[in-house]
Amino acid sequence: MKYFIPEVSDQAALRLDDSLRIGRGNKRDCFVHPGDAGQCIKVARHQDRWEECQEQSIVEWFYLNHLKKRQVPLTHIVDCYGWVNTHQGAGLAMERVQEDCGGSALTLREALHKEQVSRDQLVRMLAELKKWATKYAVVVSDLNTDNLMVRPGDGESDASLVLVDGFGSRKPDWKFTLYQRCLSFSRIKTKRQWKRQEVTLFDTVDEICA
Repeated sequence: MKYFIPEVSDQAALRLDDSLRIGRGNKRDCFVHPGDAGQCIKVARHQDRWEECQEQSIVEWFYLNHLKKRQVPLTHIVDCYGWVNTHQGAGLAMERVQEDCGGSALTLREALHKEQVSRDQLVRMLAELKKWATKYAVVVSDLNTDNLMVRPGDGESDASLVLVDGFGSRKPDWKFTLYQRCLSFSRIKTKRQWKRQEVTLFDTVDEICA
């Protein structure tokens, strides 16, 4: 199966300036959607490596559509709204995890630095995330403190972890196709990788909390 970005050049280009930027990775920048604060837009950071920088966005677009077709509840993962045109090229519009005040929710790393999540709380939150990912055969490819955000709790539920990156696959290749077609394989992959990824995650947590 060939994965591609749909044509969006016929849309009016959204202008994304630095005042809207809320995240920066090695390959992508993330901006608040200028027309909807409840959304964010991920765009390629390096124009000379545009295709490489868009690979993860392509994975996220196809994988989230795959989950929604299966009617998987998006309890622990952000929603995806499709591709938009920006002055930096095609961007992927995603759900923006927010605090009650409307600001961006904290990444797990930020929440640990601010001592808003304890180690005991994190153990519980990770157990809930693992249970959800295993039940619905969701591939978690990169479990780390920057790919997880903390969704605030309310009167009926506690705070929870939300995947904003690092799911589906690292690249839109044959393995990614297999994950979508064979749920038993996806479930086995997540189970097998979880322990190793969790050990690495807690190594980082202990460094932050030291």
